[in-house]
Amino acid sequence: MSLKEDLRMQWRTGGGLVRLILVNVAVFVLMVLAYLLLLPMGGNGPGAVMLRDAWVVQWLRSTADLGTLITRPWTVVTYMFLHLSLGHIFWNMIILWMSGRLFQDLLGGKRLIGNYILGGIVGLLVFVISSNLTTPSGQPQPAVMGASAAVMSVLVGIASYRPTMVVHLLLIGPVKLMYVAAVVVLLDLMGIGSGDGVAHEAHIGGALYGFLAARQLAKGQDWSLNFMNAMEAIGRAFRPKQGGRMKVAKKPGRNIYEQDAAFNAQKNTEQARIDAILDKISRSGYDSLSKEEKDLLFKASK
Repeated sequence: MSLKEDLRMQWRTGGGLVRLILVNVAVFVLMVLAYLLLLPMGGNGPGAVMLRDAWVVQWLRSTADLGTLITRPWTVVTYMFLHLSLGHIFWNMIILWMSGRLFQDLLGGKRLIGNYILGGIVGLLVFVISSNLTTPSGQPQPAVMGASAAVMSVLVGIASYRPTMVVHLLLIGPVKLMYVAAVVVLLDLMGIGSGDGVAHEAHIGGALYGFLAARQLAKGQDWSLNFMNAMEAIGRAFRPKQGGRMKVAKKPGRNIYEQDAAFNAQKNTEQARIDAILDKISRSGYDSLSKEEKDLLFKASK
């Protein structure tokens, strides 16, 4: 199987988590190629950086400057898929993979994508408000890029939904998910105002959405899934209508009732297995599942 075919297969079967990672990696690869193409024009110095920023990055990253932001509304979404350094995208994708697997297994890939996007948007909103309140008059407003706010939304979201779930961390061992999320949020709170060039306020905004969305989900209000359903409805409204196909009705066979009974029995058995797996996760954590149990949970989440 070629790389192209393998990527297509991963896109079709990997769920929302794999799609988010593939989009992030694809944008990063395109940015590297753009830099290499523009390098001969500007040399290996400020010229190359200027060309790259002027032609590519500024149209994808977002900013706290309201005048610029209002003319580039698409950056509200594009910024959360943009990385310029290998370390930046590596750690974001590692955290997204670890927390996103738990999120998708329990809540589904569609809800994961909604949580990621809305968390990134709320993170940007908090960043814009904070920057405009704290940046001295006359100084330029900072820009922002990267998936960190969206990833924080996923991590804190699943930790808030299943706070006592046990995960196994390298060199640390088993620990409850809520403690992992709490440490990450605390580090961001400590980084606010440090001048390290990291948009900690955006991270906190993403974490805030993840927490609130999980609390609302427990009450029956599904913000992330409702958002995705609304986006799909808008997409269908602009999609060209296709002519209907002729359908031929088939006369049911004499054993239709036996088939229904067998189908319902199979579904009841599968649901019982899913319930047992969820109980096992609550008791011993996700990593205690066997590969067969993880595959079954993954298929059920889709």
